[in-house]
Amino acid sequence: MTSVSFLHTDSRTSEVPITAWHTGTRAPVQRLRSACRTHGFAVFTVADPAAPARQILTEVADRLDLGAIHIPPVYAPEPGRFGYSTDGFNTIAPTVTADGHRYFGTGAAQGFHTDGTLEPIGLVATSLLWFERAAPGGGHTTIFDAVAAYTHLRSTDPALAQSLTGMDALTRVATAFTPPRKATGPAFAQIGGRWRTRWADDGTEIWQLAGDLGAVRAAAVESMRRLSRPGSPFRHELPIPSRTGLVLCNSVVAHGRTAFCAGPGGRLLIRGLYTREVA
Repeated sequence: MTSVSFLHTDSRTSEVPITAWHTGTRAPVQRLRSACRTHGFAVFTVADPAAPARQILTEVADRLDLGAIHIPPVYAPEPGRFGYSTDGFNTIAPTVTADGHRYFGTGAAQGFHTDGTLEPIGLVATSLLWFERAAPGGGHTTIFDAVAAYTHLRSTDPALAQSLTGMDALTRVATAFTPPRKATGPAFAQIGGRWRTRWADDGTEIWQLAGDLGAVRAAAVESMRRLSRPGSPFRHELPIPSRTGLVLCNSVVAHGRTAFCAGPGGRLLIRGLYTREVA
């Protein structure tokens, strides 16, 4: 890889170029880290049109010191079924036959979620995505700055915000298995003095709304949903083009996508998950 251009997004639709990364220089890496700290994500492009996706992601992960790639244990028994290869990356693209995953092999719109459905909060700290081939129409990436929105909620209604930290607050469900597999925990928690999230609003979530906290928690969830809708300063929609990469601070922002129409392989995404944060 000879050079990489990093971009970040500071509004709902515009991309702002940061710099070109020439192998051996450090400034672009520092700027990428800064963009992730500020926005929770960064978009980057690669000048070499022939650079393989996995080589790109491996080098970016190495420069960001993300450590070894992580395969969630739920996928380990049948990695090929979910597009995982032996190097730990998984391919996400429309397929001819269903793999049982609600979104991996389809063009359906996906609501906001954090990667690592059944993982403890904060474990999957960073997601790297390479858009090898964008859909001919639709398939925009949506990003919800969940921790920033939660911080806003804490400042305006602390009781609502506190209800989302209960150990029984949010159950996430891996629907690709029979029976579905579940994991319960807080939607937001402080880890090392910083707020982290496992927010989900994509049909894989069950909120605990029974008991004394039920009404308060329901109001909190609805408040967060309002903050994630179009027009909110906490929401971004990115029409990411082909041959473009995305770094997501997965325990800070949630992401989703708009619906798209494409044949098998018509939208091709390579993903790597990591347990280290972008420092």
